[in-house]
This record gives sequence, C-alpha cells and structure tokens, in this order.
Amino acid sequence: MSIAEEYTETPADSRLKRSLTYLWQRRRAYLLIAPVTLFLCSVIAYPIFETFRLSLYESPADSNIETYVGLQHYVEIFNSDIFYQLLSQTGRWVVVGVAGKALLGLLIAVHLNQDIRGRKFFRTAFLIPWGIPYAISAVVFRWIEHPQYGYLNAVLLELGIIDQGIGILGNPNIAWIGVVVADIWIGTPFMAIIFLAGLQSIPQELYEAAAIDGAEKWQQFRYITLPQLKPVILIATLLSTIWTFVSFDTIWTMTGGGPINTTSTLVIWIYQVGLKNGNLGEGAAYSVLGFVFLFVFAIIYLRIYTSGGEEL
Repeated sequence: MSIAEEYTETPADSRLKRSLTYLWQRRRAYLLIAPVTLFLCSVIAYPIFETFRLSLYESPADSNIETYVGLQHYVEIFNSDIFYQLLSQTGRWVVVGVAGKALLGLLIAVHLNQDIRGRKFFRTAFLIPWGIPYAISAVVFRWIEHPQYGYLNAVLLELGIIDQGIGILGNPNIAWIGVVVADIWIGTPFMAIIFLAGLQSIPQELYEAAAIDGAEKWQQFRYITLPQLKPVILIATLLSTIWTFVSFDTIWTMTGGGPINTTSTLVIWIYQVGLKNGNLGEGAAYSVLGFVFLFVFAIIYLRIYTSGGEEL
C-alpha cells in the first residue's frame, strides 16, 4: 500500500479489512463448525421461522389452503380472556413447580452430601422418579389422588382429617395442586443430583476454617454453601424453568387441562387449539408468544447471572 493510499483509507475501510482478515485467519474453525451450524439451523431455526410464518395465516388442519390474515391471530389472542388466564396459570405452575423442586432438591442434596449410612443406596434410589417416563408417573399420581381408591384419601380418612374422599383433580380450586405435586416429585431428583455435584466441588478447607472460627452449621450453610453453590443453582433453576414451562405429559395425562381449563397452561392450550381443534394458524401464534416469553426470560436471567462476573 502506498503512502497516498494509506492516508486516503477511511476508518470504515480499515474496520472492514480487519474483519475480513479475522474471518480468513479463522476459516478452518468456521469450516469445522459449519456442519453442526447447518444441522442446528435445520432443526431449530427453520421450525421457528415456519411457526412464525404459519401464525400469519388461517390454516385449517384438514385443508391445504392457507389464507393470509396478517396479525389477526395475535389481536384476537390479546383481546381474549383465556390468554390472560393461561398466563396466570402458567406462571403459577412454573413458579411453584421450580421452587418446590429446587428447595426439595437442595434439602436432599445437603443430606446426601453427609457421611450417612447407605449413602450410595439413597443416591441411586432418588434417581428412580426421574428415570420413570413422565406419563407413567402421572398415571400413578392420578390413582394416588383418586377420590375412592387413592392412597392419599385413604390416609387422610384413617387419620380423621377428612370424613369422605376428596376429588382433588376434579375440583377446579385445587386440581392444579394435585398436578404440581406430581411434577415436583418427578423433577426433584434432577435438581438433587445437580446440587449434590456442586456441593462436592466446594473445598472442605472452607468448612474446616469456619469451624475453627466457631461458625455454626447454619452459618456455614449461609456464608459458604449458598455462595459457592450460586452458579449451580442459577443454571439448574434456569433449565428447570424452561422444562417446566414446556411440560406437557404430566398435566395432559392427569387432567387434560381441566376441569374447565383450570390446570391448562400455554403449552396445553397450544396443543388443544393447534392440533386437537385443527386451527394451525392460531396455535402457531400461541407458540410464537410462548417462545418470546421464554426468550426474554432467558436473556433477563442470564444478565442477572453474569452481572456478578460469572461466565457460562
């Protein structure tokens, strides 16, 4: 490059040249990840794009004819009462479910991290609920909560707490509790195992030094265990939140979203509208809104996670 050309080069030209040089130097890395990128685009990006496109059309499942309606589905959804009911029920389902799994998982992990007798057996036993298919676990809980033959009512009757069987899953006021208890039972082992792995990575020297300084067990848990376990807790609860939000098997098997839609969540409603009722366009619009909620939540969550200098 001549001196005259160097002096006439603009900052934009310089940035473009540096970018091209950067890409050229790393061409081998881009070639290596290209197959995986194409695969992810085909199984993730394309379905997202196709769902958004479908949400702009009136598309009956029993016809190949699609009619462009623009944002009509979104306007109808935002003007409907059922949408806000679903948001409330989905939020309650996620918050109670994730909090229950996290607290129980942490409690179990702390106990399994102690030097107790039969620790290996209990670690294996706690994995059983997570290894059973969700639909089977949901059927088991449906029988446990049966008003006439269920163990739960039998125990309550035996203890004299109730004088007749309660139809938990048939009661619109408490049906969601019966479902969320099953979900907590299914998901707690995963949280316990993740927390247990995090607990075992905490250096024991910290506890020994705290004990020498006179710290009680609760103080050790508060000032050593929780801060050291914070990254694990944040990642585990993020994953659990996403899985609970999109959970389908447990609710559908136990109640089908009833009674009168009181246990229905956004995912259940997407299935009912899009596949069961055959309105693919409206179902796709609900799917897009669910995707947006999860995407925004994940960004906010990760910003909170990385605000303390943590890295993924």
